[in-house]
Amino acid sequence: MTYKNKFRRKAKMFGLAATLLSLPAGYCQSASASTPSAPELGSVYQPSEQYRLGMQLLNRQGKSRHDVEQGIRWLQLAAAFRNPDALFQLGMFHENGFDNIEKDVRKAIRFYEQAANLGNREAIYNLTALLLKKNNDHYDPATALYWLQRGAHWGDANIQFSLAMFYRDRQQDNRKSLKWLFESAWNGHKSAQYVLGTYFLQGRYLPRNLQKSFQWFEMAAKAGDAMSQYDVALMYETGEGTSANQNMAVYWYEQAASQGESGALFNLGRKYLLGESIPQNIDKGLHLMEQSARQGNPAAQTMLASHLRIGQYLTRDARKAYQLYLSAAENNYPEAQYQLSLMFAKGDGVPKSEIQSVRWISKAARLNHTKAQYGLGAYLANGVGIEKNLLEAAYWICLAAAQGQKHALDTRDSLLQMLTQKEREDINRRVDSTMMETGHPDRPGVDASGTVPHP
Repeated sequence: MTYKNKFRRKAKMFGLAATLLSLPAGYCQSASASTPSAPELGSVYQPSEQYRLGMQLLNRQGKSRHDVEQGIRWLQLAAAFRNPDALFQLGMFHENGFDNIEKDVRKAIRFYEQAANLGNREAIYNLTALLLKKNNDHYDPATALYWLQRGAHWGDANIQFSLAMFYRDRQQDNRKSLKWLFESAWNGHKSAQYVLGTYFLQGRYLPRNLQKSFQWFEMAAKAGDAMSQYDVALMYETGEGTSANQNMAVYWYEQAASQGESGALFNLGRKYLLGESIPQNIDKGLHLMEQSARQGNPAAQTMLASHLRIGQYLTRDARKAYQLYLSAAENNYPEAQYQLSLMFAKGDGVPKSEIQSVRWISKAARLNHTKAQYGLGAYLANGVGIEKNLLEAAYWICLAAAQGQKHALDTRDSLLQMLTQKEREDINRRVDSTMMETGHPDRPGVDASGTVPHP
């Protein structure tokens, strides 16, 4: 045997001895025990087996302090042999803190980087999330982009979606964002499919196409995405992007509602209350409506408040109705703001106050609630709760009339006759400008109650 071969043999034996010395204490006894979980003697030199043993100890029910310590040591040993799963696990321990491992984001980043270099895609996901946290010493969007690009080219749908959002939100590069969004969606990412559905629905970043919007929503809905299930139901109900089918609408509302989607809970509850497309069931309708309202859905809060206010299906309770209206109104729901204005105007459940009535009706009018626009115009024309101002009154009444509000159409002409030609022209220009800014609704006169769109 040559000197060189002797040296290699000794070095190999030295490495073996070092590994044996690094094994968790008590391994020899556990390995010799006749238990199903005891590994073969040679298998502990496999990092994957070391990782498995470590996780087995850490996940054991009723684990002891000794189990935790030994589990961590097995993971550390596997990580020393560059096992990507062990490196990733230690990264999570350092990111969040675990047992006697203190929280240390810098160490977490180092472990994640090592795991990512070995192809662990979860490590890339966690690593980039840390690197993109602002107001931290480790904030590094350039490095995050590098890792997102690597992971995206590996075909990981989650990372492709994150890269698409990075390009959209941080670099305003819509072309690259759409490229990776489509890649992620075709790879089955539900959120990517949902986002594409909203893009096609709104005409945002992509030409408006209701059929394509429905197709993407349907893909995500079938994969279990609750928001997409809600949108599919809504499109079946309205016949937008697909043929109207009320049975399918109910089916998808039920799927989304079973996952607690607040819009679906509201719309399904409304259908049960009104007996639309399904047999009327007041108790079930109220139950669904209350679930939605507890989640803060302003439409559900408003509908429940209306039933409480008039005593339909529920015992009349004007004060409780006021609280529900107020909660929805503070979330800028115009129908609730309008109803609050009526309560203050009549002193129903609240002290009568023209000033408060004007305050809330003004808020609703600015959110394009046509009845509120007419009501505000009437207040201004008569000086109720606010200084009389015929020009402003004409503006709000003309704006409501332009959207088909019946009372505004009936009073507009008589009010305009009280103005000069120039004043009428100025009013028309203001109305046209407002209509351009807000977008003219497809169906004139539709108020802000009813079906709730997604935020």
